[in-house]
Order: sequence, then structure tokens, then C-alpha cells
Amino acid sequence: MDNAAARDNFVSGLYERSVRSEKNYVLNKRVDPKFAKMHEDAEIHLHDLEGYRFVYNCCTPALQDILDVKKFVSKNDFCKMAEVFDKIKSLITSLAVCQTGGIGFANFDIDVADVLEKLNIPFSEANQAIMTDLAALFLKWENTTYTRYCREPYYISLNLGLATSDWGRFVTKSILKAYFEQPIDFERPNIIFKVKKGVNADAADPNHDLFLQALQCTAHRMVPTYLLLDSEPNRGCDPEKLGIMGCRTRVYQNSNGPEQTIGRGNIAYVSINLPHIALQSGSIDDFMKKLDGKLSDCEYILMNRVLALVKTKKLGFVFENHLWNGVGSIDELLMQGTLSIGFIGLSETVEILTGEKMHLSKKAEKLGYEIVRKLREHVDYLRSDIGLNFSLLATPGEQISGRFAEADKKKFKHPVLEKGFYTNSFHAEVDSGLSIYDKLRLEGKFHALCNGGSISYVEFNDAPMENIEALEDLVAYATAQGVSYLGMNFPLDICRECGHKGTFDDCPECGSKNIRRIRRVSGYLEDLDYFTSGKKREVAKRRANEWRSR
Repeated sequence: MDNAAARDNFVSGLYERSVRSEKNYVLNKRVDPKFAKMHEDAEIHLHDLEGYRFVYNCCTPALQDILDVKKFVSKNDFCKMAEVFDKIKSLITSLAVCQTGGIGFANFDIDVADVLEKLNIPFSEANQAIMTDLAALFLKWENTTYTRYCREPYYISLNLGLATSDWGRFVTKSILKAYFEQPIDFERPNIIFKVKKGVNADAADPNHDLFLQALQCTAHRMVPTYLLLDSEPNRGCDPEKLGIMGCRTRVYQNSNGPEQTIGRGNIAYVSINLPHIALQSGSIDDFMKKLDGKLSDCEYILMNRVLALVKTKKLGFVFENHLWNGVGSIDELLMQGTLSIGFIGLSETVEILTGEKMHLSKKAEKLGYEIVRKLREHVDYLRSDIGLNFSLLATPGEQISGRFAEADKKKFKHPVLEKGFYTNSFHAEVDSGLSIYDKLRLEGKFHALCNGGSISYVEFNDAPMENIEALEDLVAYATAQGVSYLGMNFPLDICRECGHKGTFDDCPECGSKNIRRIRRVSGYLEDLDYFTSGKKREVAKRRANEWRSR
């Protein structure tokens, strides 16, 4: 598969030009000039400007509502099962053009199993074989269908792990098997395994074998990632009603209806360049006052986005199919979705303000927590005052980690600017050298504050293929530290000439320098060639988190 050719085509070129045109129009005509300048000066970032006046960001549709057995027309078991996946693919392709972000399924295993049972499909060996093949074909379709904007695969997130029925367990097993066995250069979808005591976390639990299968897949492929349902941020949530969308988006709390992920999504988010504020501040108190001003700006921007969307006529498919909790109008959708304020560069911020690195200083760590707590208190105030679902997002920063730092370097001088990127959200710096346990201890406390989504990663030098027990212990430790969502990273290199895979500079088999390097950019796996310049610099500085004592 030639990814470059798939991305570089006539229609994708038209798309790129239209996106640039729309972004320029929004900044020049629809956004207050003050905030447009703040965006252009990299003080803040208005995400998904191309959808500003038309569509929301991402959602997790209610799959059970889509798979209505009354609408199935097939007669035999094979055709019924194939029709299940055809309906899912049809939903993905239709919904993807109604939003700027990805599509999540909160309980892929439970929902697929439920429709199979309603269709009275026996759990026979023949039908199990069909499910195995259909799961593999579904993942192949996801990785080879470059029709999202005519240039890339769809951003899909499959949450699974809680189904305990025969069919539900087998759906999970089939998806994990298909991902494990698919070609190494297939990177999608993002699979999230939901870890829960009494279901799969412990050896006596009915789905513990599936948890071990998931860990085995992660140890080779970096996927699945893990939603830790017994951690502090998630302990009070209904496990089946909570799911992750994309690289970390978490939609659950709801001021205007049932608390759940299903049938809801993120409408819009704006991210704050925290180091920029610190570089302008003469003291910590000065920083906090300036941060108050930026938060007020973000509130205004998000409410302006809401007012722009009130007039949209581009969401007919969403309303006709009742994909958002059955809502039938944009007004109702805006009441259900989240409006997120994000942030990036906390580590650099506290270093600018204190002269000490967050992962080396208790003083700096405490200040970092106070800053994020202030952000969360403000979004909680907005929820209460305005009545919309404001939330705090630990921004992944694919686009802005480099953009923010490069813009600031033109205006300021400080050692934190020399590396050319800012650290994601509240993460420890990628070259901190912290042990796995110290990293999770440092980052765990921030997850409960970031109710709009967050993730912690641990970095390995290479794939931990034979270390499943250690990975199981790692998941349990992350849960105890309050981590909501956990990922494991390691380099994955593939020789384009002979197919050899592993971790290397030049191919040890044929000597080729033509190497495809798969890395995790922020949730989804991606070819390093397509990383932004800031993310490439980050990858070059990453150091592994070692298995040192707790």
C-alpha cells in the first residue's frame, strides 16, 4: 500500500485548498479580530476552523439504534452477519462527512453481540468462523479505504472488553485477533480495552483471558490502549456508558440529560499556550492573573462558535438518524455536547516560572497542579453559570506542539524554547528519564481534573513482547495512581524493501535505508513521515521509561 500516493491525489488537493480558504474566511470574517490575532500569534489555537460555522468535532453514536433488526433484509446467517458490518461501515462513511473529528463506539462488542442475538444467529462453530473473517475484513476496510477527505482512513475508536455473553466475548476476541494478525503497516482503528474489576481485571474474572489477549496485542502493536474504569476519575461512572473517542476525548458529565458518552460528542475546543503566558509574566501571581484573562477569552470564543453553529444546515443526516441521543435539532445537540478548553506545555510553564523542572521539583509539581486545578475550576464555573457542558481537555497537540514553540521563539528567549516543541498537556517531558512508576505517579493526579479527556503514556525502547505479566501489573499500578486512560509506546520500524520489522536505523536484513517508521503521534498510530515538524522533534528526544523499583 503506497500511503503517499493515497494521500496525494486530485480531490485531496481540492480539499486542502478549500480548507485553507475556509479557515481564512472564518478568521477574517467570523471571528473577532482580537481572537483571530491571538490564534495567528499562537497565544491560543482555535481547532477545526474549517468546521467553525458548519459542524461539530466528534461523536459516539448509539450503535444499537443503528443496528435496528427490523431493517435487516438478509435471510441466512452469513448474510445477516455481513449486513451488520455493512451497516456499521455505511454509518462511518455517512457520519464522517458531517463532522471534523472521529467516530467512537462505546461498547462495540456488546452492541454487535446484541444484534446477533436479536437476529437469532446461533453461536455455532461455522458462525464463529464467519465472525473471525468479518472482523478481519472490517479492519482491512478501515486501513485501505482512503476516503476520509479523499486522503486518509477514517478515525474510528472501538471500545470493548465488558461483554460477557458468548457472542460478545467472541466479538472482542475476533477484533483483537484481527488487529494482531493484520499487516504491520496497518495502523487503524484505535482500540480501547475497558479494564474493570469483576469483569476482566483479575485472574478470577470471566473476561480475564481477553484482557491478557489485549495485552499480548499491545506488546506487539501498541494497540489496544486502556480505559481504567476503577481509577478515581472513572469509578463513579457506569462502565457501559463511558467510552473514549479518538486519542483521549472523554464525554460523560452532562448538565442537560443523562451522564454518558453514548449519543454525545465534543462540539468544539480551543487550546491555551501556557508557556506563552509564562514568558510574558513577571511572577506566578502575574501569570495567574493573565491566565484568568485567557480563560475569559476562551469562553467568548466557544460561545461564538455555538452561535455560529445555531445557523448550520449541514447536519441533516445526524438529525434524521437521531445519532445524538435522539436529538432532532441543533439547539438540542448544543445542549448535549461538550465545549472544551484545552492546554499545552504545563511542564515548560512551571520551569519558566520557577526555574525548576516539574518532574524534578516538588515545588514545580505543586505549581503545575495548582495551574490545572485553576483551569478546571473555571470550566466548572462556566458549566454552572451558562448551563452548557464545558470541560477541561488535556490537549494532545499534534498541530500545536511545534507551532506554539516556534512562534514563541521568534519573540522570547528562554532555554525551554531551544528544543522546538512544547510537551503535551500535563505530561512529563519526553526526555525526563523517569521510571515508569514515577511517571505515572506524577501524571496520575491530573487525570481527575481533565474531565474532557486525558491520557498517560509509558515509553519503551522496543516492543515488550514477552512481558505480559509486567504489563498487567503496569495497568493495575496506573489505575491505583488515578490514571483514567493509559497507552504504551515503542518504536515500530518496517523495511520497505524486504519487510523486516523491529527497531533499527538501517535494515539489519538487507541494509536498506528505506524504512517506514510507525509511531504514536497522540492516540492513533501514524507514519513518522506525516508527523508535524514539532512532533518529529519530540520523537527524536523521547527516552524510555525504565522498569525501576517503585
